[in-house]
Amino acid sequence: MIRSDQMEETFEYAESTLKGADKACDNQVGGMYSLVYEICRNKIDAHLNYALDGFNWIAKTARTNPNAYCEGLVGYLGGVFASLGPMDEGSRAGLHFSCCGHINERLVKILTDRPEEVSGLQDSVPPVTRIDAYGLKNLGRDVEAFEEFAMSTGVPELKECFQELKCLTSIMVDNELPYLIKSENAAERKRRYPLISLPKIGNILEKYVGAGMSLLGGKSTADLLVLDKKEISTLLRLVRQQC
Repeated sequence: MIRSDQMEETFEYAESTLKGADKACDNQVGGMYSLVYEICRNKIDAHLNYALDGFNWIAKTARTNPNAYCEGLVGYLGGVFASLGPMDEGSRAGLHFSCCGHINERLVKILTDRPEEVSGLQDSVPPVTRIDAYGLKNLGRDVEAFEEFAMSTGVPELKECFQELKCLTSIMVDNELPYLIKSENAAERKRRYPLISLPKIGNILEKYVGAGMSLLGGKSTADLLVLDKKEISTLLRLVRQQC
């Protein structure tokens, strides 16, 4: 039996013990979250490195279905997210955003990085060196698939993780790209494509294989801008003047 003069001290000890247990539990949950994310991130990287090694971004035709690497990633994430029942709601949502954000970041870098600037990196798929309008169009189709998957999870705003990649792929096939690139139209460009970076647009243009450089080169359509070599040079000059 606890004596009355020891009651306050006992309660203080109990409260201190509970706080310590709560902190230890929080640390354990945080450690588990970090471990699960690290495993998922490594798996995502390994899949991209394997599936995109030597990938041909000169597509020449538009796809109706996502590229195989995209379908593989969606399948993997679906399995991972379905197994997160034991996690609390906040940790589960956080893992969703971390994984989707990582995919967006990796694909943006693969699309926009200059190969000579990352040549020293090991165990990582190199950036795109050549891509045409259809390759960009198909990458945009992959973004749609990622967004559809994100919405299917029920996690609010998860699809926003792919906004930068969506903006890049969309503006590059937008028939109004020559208009939007001009400095006097910067406000309109930002309104329509808020996450656009002109240096990244310039890097993509440096890799762009125009219609005039291929016997199979196509022509622009209502929903697809196809540039020729002269147009690429003009746009690249406009971009670099503003960077």
